Amino acid sequence: MTTLSESNLPAIRRALAGRYDVQAPIGRGGMGLVYLGLDLRLDRPVAIKLLPPELAADGACRERFLREARTAAGLAHPNIVPIFSVHEVGDFVFFTMAYVAGETLAQRVATRGPLAPEEAGRLLAEVGDGLAYAHARGIVHRDVKPDNILIETATGRALLFDFGIAHVSANGRASAPGGQVLGTAAFMSPEQARGEPMDARSDVYSLGVVAYYALSGRLPFDAATDGATLVLHITKPAPPLRAAVPTVPPRLAQVVDRCLAKDPWARFPDVARMVRAVLDAVEPPRAPLAVRAFLVRGANRALMGLALLPVAAFSWLHTGDQALRAAASAALAAALLLPAALAIVRVRRLLAAGYRHEDLATALAAERGRRREELAFIYGATPTPFERGVQWLARVAVLVAVAGVWLPAAPPELVAAAGAVALLAAVVARARTEQRTDPGGERRLRFWRGPLGRWLFQFAGLGLRSAPHIVTILGGGRLETPA
Repeated sequence: MTTLSESNLPAIRRALAGRYDVQAPIGRGGMGLVYLGLDLRLDRPVAIKLLPPELAADGACRERFLREARTAAGLAHPNIVPIFSVHEVGDFVFFTMAYVAGETLAQRVATRGPLAPEEAGRLLAEVGDGLAYAHARGIVHRDVKPDNILIETATGRALLFDFGIAHVSANGRASAPGGQVLGTAAFMSPEQARGEPMDARSDVYSLGVVAYYALSGRLPFDAATDGATLVLHITKPAPPLRAAVPTVPPRLAQVVDRCLAKDPWARFPDVARMVRAVLDAVEPPRAPLAVRAFLVRGANRALMGLALLPVAAFSWLHTGDQALRAAASAALAAALLLPAALAIVRVRRLLAAGYRHEDLATALAAERGRRREELAFIYGATPTPFERGVQWLARVAVLVAVAGVWLPAAPPELVAAAGAVALLAAVVARARTEQRTDPGGERRLRFWRGPLGRWLFQFAGLGLRSAPHIVTILGGGRLETPA
């Protein structure tokens, strides 16, 4: 079936001949058709957005379309598609913008499913940066949706486009002359759906719907008609994101849920703060220097000296020689006191710098998470074929050795060889599994989170002058609060 964009193509080519080579339709914006073209003077690909002639004949539509061009042309930001030029040729009104090779966010989710939290967080932050830039210049987009977000193939960068109903006005309303509300029903804020004045917080709501869709593959409100969808936006609380996708990190889900609040005052006051919250949710800020210094493995190795405790105790209990008992007592004291003393010194240094037990626990958990991601990338999240093969070899060797013991005719050499293979395979399998899972890091986290770690902090703080508690904030700043 011939589409509207295809039927217009011959006439458009004739009208733009000599300046642009119009090649093919590539999309449809809020108020126009988009074609791929070639700028013949500069020899570069461009996207040409054309107002359909039947709409160009309407003075209000023509002016609104040109306003989009003027509005977007004044924005220069890495996450906004730039406008090159605006033209009126006969009955055709169009503007050219940068051609971005890629796909829309809607296409990405439709073809590959919901985005991973880290990828979704990055895209939301990039779109939010572009929106914050526009808001700082008094421009509210009013039609933020996945179809208006491009993902560049070469870089993965997200770019916002189609400011077709963006407007800078005194009352902040977005409606057609006949009173029809402009926008896309599935992504409208309640105040936009009611035709009320809007500000940047309306775009925060729309970006929250985009985030919900990107992370879950579904919309928070989806009815049979646009009118019914608008009623849901106005009257019904948005379902929590984690009810749809329980695997979304809780902090990121809280950000999205806050964006979807019915009352504008309950949302983030601006997109910039939403972006900071998103980045904080998917990329926790790096621990401060004092905490990172404590995480040096030396502290863990000192505590591992406590492993000498059973050896020293056994030597003390099973010898009658007083000299050996004295040596065992000294070893026992060293095994118990020296590592603990070193740990207490390090904890006191951390406390004196203004940090607490919860700061260390948070940093350790973040380090453990990063380490888990790195190991999963290197070795895979599940046992490798090599690990499974070695494990099976160990089991088979054990069975052979056990069978050889019970069978009188079995050669002793075979039994010994099977036992040696079983032991070697078990050692190799365990070493590889520990290399992939880092159980030492897990034990370290459990120790400092557990009661003994808390007790060490309490003991180390005895007699220490109370220092202001330093809370790190995103962007490298520090806030001192009473200890």
